[in-house]
Amino acid sequence: MSFREKSAWIGAVTVLICFGAYFGSIVAGVVPHRGPQAFALLAICVAAFLALQIGLNAAAALTTPKSERSAKDEREQLIAARSHSLGYYVLATLVVALGVPFHLGHPAADLLNFALLDVVVAGLAVSIAQIVMFRRGF
Repeated sequence: MSFREKSAWIGAVTVLICFGAYFGSIVAGVVPHRGPQAFALLAICVAAFLALQIGLNAAAALTTPKSERSAKDEREQLIAARSHSLGYYVLATLVVALGVPFHLGHPAADLLNFALLDVVVAGLAVSIAQIVMFRRGF
């Protein structure tokens, strides 16, 4: 497994863990979806996400031979371009869909959570697309 594929796996897993915990707590009603408790949980989840990303990518870099961490070849550049393009389309579609909860009467704080969810889903789409393309030998 190449370093960039490991990095894509790390991205997907850390997004699912950290933001899954945040949105799971909100949906389950453990934390109210507005107010200081939700903001504190979000801050903790973002800090955990950053710490996990930095730590796991550093560990992946240390366990990957230097030859595999060299500059991106044409295939890896194509995978990065296509996956980010897909992520952009996912994000654009979900941002347009933000009008739905607005018209259903959700307050602004809920719309911010929906916008954050849009960004998280788009980032997850990028990581999953990279994993699929690396596995297919694209």
